[in-house]
Amino acid sequence: MKKLREDIDRIDSEILKLYEERMDVVRAIGQYKIENGLPVYDAAREDEKIEKVFSSVHNEQYADGAAQLFITLMQASREFQEELAGGADWDGPDDFNWDGEPVELELEFPGAKADE
Repeated sequence: MKKLREDIDRIDSEILKLYEERMDVVRAIGQYKIENGLPVYDAAREDEKIEKVFSSVHNEQYADGAAQLFITLMQASREFQEELAGGADWDGPDDFNWDGEPVELELEFPGAKADE
């Protein structure tokens, strides 16, 4: 168990490093949007991203969790870009309810058999 937890800690450190790297890029994108008068929220881009994540995950058992992870990342990115733009009150789409529970996703894993 100790070795497994050490593995999780190592992986979590890598995830955090990548998250910070991602947020640096989010900052640059936010600055571009501000300078060019573009909206923070791009529904088509986010839908496309979730579909790509869902179709790219290798283990079907991880698909919903992977999609939720990226929904959370995009939500954090939107909120950060809103802060950059000086918009204290974000009133765009909310991916989480007031209890902090993830929304249910209606995605199908590629190659999954349709219910008959």
